[in-house]
Amino acid sequence: MRIKDGHTRSNKWRVRMTGLAVAALIAVTGCSVQQPSDPGKPDNQAVNEGGNEQGTQADQKAMITEFQLVAKEAADASDIFAFMAENMEKADQSTADTMLRGLHDYYDTHLEAAQTDFFASNVQEVLAEEAWPITKESADAIKDEKVLALVQKAHAGGYKLETVEGTIYPIVDYSKQLQFSKWLSGQMNAYVQIMAEESNTAAAKDGGLVITWDELASRALLAETFIVNYADAPEREEIQNKYVNGYLAMYINGLPSAPIYDAETLKLREEVKSSYQATIANAPESATARITKQFLEKLAESGEQIVQKKDGELAELAAIKQFREELANNAEKLLK
Repeated sequence: MRIKDGHTRSNKWRVRMTGLAVAALIAVTGCSVQQPSDPGKPDNQAVNEGGNEQGTQADQKAMITEFQLVAKEAADASDIFAFMAENMEKADQSTADTMLRGLHDYYDTHLEAAQTDFFASNVQEVLAEEAWPITKESADAIKDEKVLALVQKAHAGGYKLETVEGTIYPIVDYSKQLQFSKWLSGQMNAYVQIMAEESNTAAAKDGGLVITWDELASRALLAETFIVNYADAPEREEIQNKYVNGYLAMYINGLPSAPIYDAETLKLREEVKSSYQATIANAPESATARITKQFLEKLAESGEQIVQKKDGELAELAAIKQFREELANNAEKLLK
């Protein structure tokens, strides 16, 4: 079980979007973000010292072949992660990207099994007794040897332990992949950065927003930047789904335990409105800002009221409901 507009934009606009998104994240969260390379320029390729071009290509091909064998025969993700940690400094960007994508493919296939192991007899009970969070370092305090080995294997495989409603299980810890940054291409670094932000702190949990509205906007902008800058990336579809149906949807719709409207007035909450206005001011050309501006204009027609009481129940105003129903399609059109 897995707890698992149509204008053509210029390269100049694409690069500007990267700067806007990074600046927004730094301003809001104080985080340091590695900015992806200029998509208008090819990523530099590392060359093995002392190797001629043909030899280097052969070395890279051999490394990929060996990696594929390790991935195929791996007992768990720790075998693959260890191989990458040992060999990444000898890889050029293409090989580094290929290996990281191979690791991601392994996670896609084996994450459910890794999580299932944590529901074996006594595991949840033992982990519930430990101080949270259970990190690689703090795990040494676990007395049960089988549970300790399970947790150590998870950490060695590039996972971290997450808890939802008292249940503890592993998820992919993308921040651990940042150690490979200097060998990866700009687009892979951008992808890992987006995923690491989420695995470090999930945007939402248990129906509520865990981060601030400004931080949510920053994540939306980072995802949008990736979509715009790396249109041909294999990860584009995944990030576009995360943007359209995740960050942007939460930003405009709110969440069950974090509505965008005030419970008494049924109007747009001031802190959400302030975040909307900041997004429009800081990244006016972005799809995120353009949609947010359209939403504020729609809200102005109702005096910023979002829902109304009808037959004792709360119901969206018709215009707001229509805007939300068309949100995904409108976003995807702007991203083309």
